[in-house]
Amino acid sequence: MTPTLVVDASVVLKWALPEEDSELADDLLDRGAALCAPAFIFVELANALWFHRRTGKLNAEEAAGCLRDLRQAPLELWDGEEPLPSTLEWAHRLDHAVYDCAYLALALQLDGTYVTADRPFWQKARTQEELRDRVVLLSHLR
Repeated sequence: MTPTLVVDASVVLKWALPEEDSELADDLLDRGAALCAPAFIFVELANALWFHRRTGKLNAEEAAGCLRDLRQAPLELWDGEEPLPSTLEWAHRLDHAVYDCAYLALALQLDGTYVTADRPFWQKARTQEELRDRVVLLSHLR
């Protein structure tokens, strides 16, 4: 059975931009795992690219090129099928944004693992016994 990894924008962005742990994010592409994400990931990625453009790290052409490249990433998208009741429950339990909890809820629904580069979210998830093996910080994949 192919393992399922749910990856968020903090990981996927590293496929297009050289950032800390980009090589670890790239390694996920070679693991043979099913890489999944909610379809709204592209809104989050566009926002991150806008921020890089706004701060002068990318120009308009580079940002658009990154988004085009990321749209070709081997992601299985879940459009509107995220487990919303579970998402809301996790947002409440962790006192954290719904967006990040949607990735978590999807990973749990798919019996997969959520991989993130978002240390604050990972730390919150670690406070829940049942999530300790279900949420992995990208830098821990070394």
